[in-house]
Amino acid sequence: MTTEQATSRFFKIFIPAMIVYIVGTASIRWYPGSETLPAYSLYALALIPIVAIFIAFWAQWRFAMELDEFLRLIQIKGTLVGIACVMMIASGWGQLERLADVPRLPVFWLLPIFWAVQGLATTLISKREGVF
Repeated sequence: MTTEQATSRFFKIFIPAMIVYIVGTASIRWYPGSETLPAYSLYALALIPIVAIFIAFWAQWRFAMELDEFLRLIQIKGTLVGIACVMMIASGWGQLERLADVPRLPVFWLLPIFWAVQGLATTLISKREGVF
């Protein structure tokens, strides 16, 4: 499989998964009357974005495995930078919440931060390595 085919296949899965994630998250949050729904319904609705996240990470894994070793290494490096950033934000902000009484950071934002940093890091690493 060529890199272009793998990339196309990745985005055909990743983009719909992220749309389902955003719509699922927004619909739970802003659905009128969601506070009157029984708890089991809210738990079931919360599974929609969770499944979408799983599909997105599965698509990322499959994409990386379909690339050659060099491009796979770039994907893994970008993912590690994204994970490191999220861990630093979560740990650092958690300490600030505990010690400095700063406003809470909703954990919800860690996933979009991860994907943004991972994408940016992968792009920058690719440019540095001369991929494009």
